[in-house]
Amino acid sequence: MKRAKLAEILRKDYVQTAIMVGIMLVGVVAFWYGLKIAFRTENPLLAVASGSMEPILYRGDLILVQGVNNACEIHAAPKDAGQPGDVIVFRRPVPPHDLIVHRAVNKIDRNGKCCFETQGDAGGKDDWVVKENDIVGKYTGAKVPLLGHIALFFKPLHVKVAFIMLWIILLIILEVFPLMRKRVKEEQTQTKLL
Repeated sequence: MKRAKLAEILRKDYVQTAIMVGIMLVGVVAFWYGLKIAFRTENPLLAVASGSMEPILYRGDLILVQGVNNACEIHAAPKDAGQPGDVIVFRRPVPPHDLIVHRAVNKIDRNGKCCFETQGDAGGKDDWVVKENDIVGKYTGAKVPLLGHIALFFKPLHVKVAFIMLWIILLIILEVFPLMRKRVKEEQTQTKLL
């Protein structure tokens, strides 16, 4: 009896939709946390937000970031050197503490801790001295051009809220209209029988 009732519930469209949404959410969360563990960083995927690293990285590139166990092992050298320095991801030393992608151009020893002077390959005046504990990781060399524009589009809070509300409204419409149509047909059938 209980199995028949469960089977009947599972056949309903809205239950199947809820299960699929739940599976998708669990899959996305598992994928994200799997990347965090595999690459040993809080931000394994990052959208490049500016053109400061052109022509290596362009605004909107989605890059893969690897955490570093020992920041002193990061190679630092100007972009024109025989072996250019590593491209690192770090928290901006001053508020707001956004993530920045720049090349490590010089290594500085401060009381036994490694600090780095960084610079964007495109030049400009946004050069930073970055402490070891502000380093998130280094660029692995893997990128997907343009895909980061999606993440950049959803960065503002009001866009996220509007997108979530739109999905909720869409799900309600997709679930409520078929139910309403079914009820109308049932009522018409009932009326014809009388």
